[in-house]
Amino acid sequence: MNHMIRKLFGGIKMTWKVTIAFAVIAGVFTAVMAIWVPDGNSFHQIAVTLEAWILCAIVIITNCETPKEAALKTFVFFLISQPLVYLLQVPFSWMGWRLFMYYPYWFRITLLTLPAAFIGWHVKKDNILSALILSLMLVLLAFLGVSYAQDTWRHFPNYFISALFCFGQIPLLIFGIFRNKKAILTASVISIAATVLFVAQVLTAPSMNANIYFQLDEEKYPTDVSFTVRVENANISTAEIRRAPDGPWVLCMMIREPGENAVILTDGDGNEYFIVVACDEDGHAEMREL
Repeated sequence: MNHMIRKLFGGIKMTWKVTIAFAVIAGVFTAVMAIWVPDGNSFHQIAVTLEAWILCAIVIITNCETPKEAALKTFVFFLISQPLVYLLQVPFSWMGWRLFMYYPYWFRITLLTLPAAFIGWHVKKDNILSALILSLMLVLLAFLGVSYAQDTWRHFPNYFISALFCFGQIPLLIFGIFRNKKAILTASVISIAATVLFVAQVLTAPSMNANIYFQLDEEKYPTDVSFTVRVENANISTAEIRRAPDGPWVLCMMIREPGENAVILTDGDGNEYFIVVACDEDGHAEMREL
C-alpha cells in the first residue's frame, strides 16, 4: 500500500497523452456525478467544490520533471476537464446552456493553476519550505472538511463521505509526498492547528435561520393558487409562495446558510420561471432572474 501511494505522487510518467486522457476521464466522471447523483450527496460535490480537484492537481504536479512542465500540464488538465463537465450536462439540465454561467469561477481557477502549479512543484524537494507550500492546500482541505462535517452534523448523512475524503486526503498527501521528518512534522502541525481553528469558529459562530420575503411582480409571474415552487439546494434554503389577505403574492425564502440558490416557479400549465436568490452572511438578500 505504501509503495502504491509513493508511486501515485512521483512514480507515474505524466506524458501529454496521459494528462489529456486524465482530463477527459475526470471531466466525464464529474459530469456523470452531477447529472445522476442528487444534490446533498458527496459524489455530487466533485462538480461543485475543490477537494477532488486538489488531489488531481497534486498528482499531476508531483509527476512532472520541472516547474514549467507542472504548470503547463496542470493548466491544460483544467482547461479541458472543466468545460467538458458543463458541456456534457447541458442536454440533461433544466438550465441548458445557462449552466456555463458558473464556468467563469472555474476559469479563474484554471488561470491560477499556472503560477500555483509552478510553485507547487517545489513540494517535491521534501523540505520545510515544501511543507509550507503544501500546507496551503492542506489548510483548504481542513476548511472544507470542517464545513462538510458541520453539514453532516445538521443533516446526517449529507456530505459524510466528503468530510472523510477531505480529512483523509491530508495524511495521504503528507506521508505520500514527504519523507523528511521535519517536512512531515511541519505540515502535520499546520494541518492540525488549522482544523482546530476552523472547528472553534464553527462552534462559536451563530447559525443562520432567517425568513426573507420577496414580492413577486405579477406581470412577470402571473401567480395564483396553482403555482408551485422548488429549490435546487434545500440545504441552503427552502421556499414557499404565500399571499396575505387582499395582499400581493410573495416568495418566502427560509435561509439556512449563506449562498446562492436557484428557485423554480411552476404555474398550473407547467410553465417554469427561473430565478436565483442570494444571501450573504449578514442576512442581506437579493433576487434576480436567470
